[in-house]
Amino acid sequence: MDILVVQHVEADPVGILGRYLEVNGAWLHTWLVPQRSTPPHGTYNGLIVLGGPMNACDDENFPYLARVVELIQQFHREGKPVLGLCLGAQLIARAFGGRVYQNEKPELGFTSLFPVAGAKEPWLQDYPPGMPMMQWHFDTFELPVGAKLLLTNEVCTNQAFRMGSNIYGLQFHPEVTPEIVMNWIAFKTEWIEANYPHLFEQLREQLVLHWVQAAQFTEKLANAWYDQVATTAQTKSSVNAAGDQKS
Repeated sequence: MDILVVQHVEADPVGILGRYLEVNGAWLHTWLVPQRSTPPHGTYNGLIVLGGPMNACDDENFPYLARVVELIQQFHREGKPVLGLCLGAQLIARAFGGRVYQNEKPELGFTSLFPVAGAKEPWLQDYPPGMPMMQWHFDTFELPVGAKLLLTNEVCTNQAFRMGSNIYGLQFHPEVTPEIVMNWIAFKTEWIEANYPHLFEQLREQLVLHWVQAAQFTEKLANAWYDQVATTAQTKSSVNAAGDQKS
């Protein structure tokens, strides 16, 4: 399965999520936006949109964001799975009419998430209520009309949602490794020292306490999402083959 990955900044790669997808058999094609103005040409079975520090509606400073929104809408029209993480989730919300705005306070570090009643996604089965996942965001969004909320907490209500049958937005960061988090800290050292000096030690402790369990969840997410990508592609192939036989 060929999957297009939209990477907004070098410091926020697909991480451990990508490793698990590749184990399943995925071929990841990364559009590293700072290096090229358009995505690599190809036919893709799924789309992943990663995080980044920019606002999801700042087309003036980041004009390519409108192209990413178009990609999300295109994959939706084609019935292909989409997975958005942090900024990616906000861009999915924007693509379907949801407002993106500043959250009341930043959500930084591992915070507890709670499944919403009725959430039946395979990757949420046996999710322990309150299990922490890594966060690094200042904005949030309104759920688009028709979206189904899947995960929530008190700091930021909309933590994970589904549009239709195969488009998912996750406000948190299941893809991170300890190395990625430490790179974020290094990149933001002066800002953290000035605003959240406790965050250095807090994140180190949280990585020791929570990352292994979070990575196990990410493996479950990757397996389930890859299965959805493969099933969707196989269904489309069968439909196309049946159409060719009739013609």
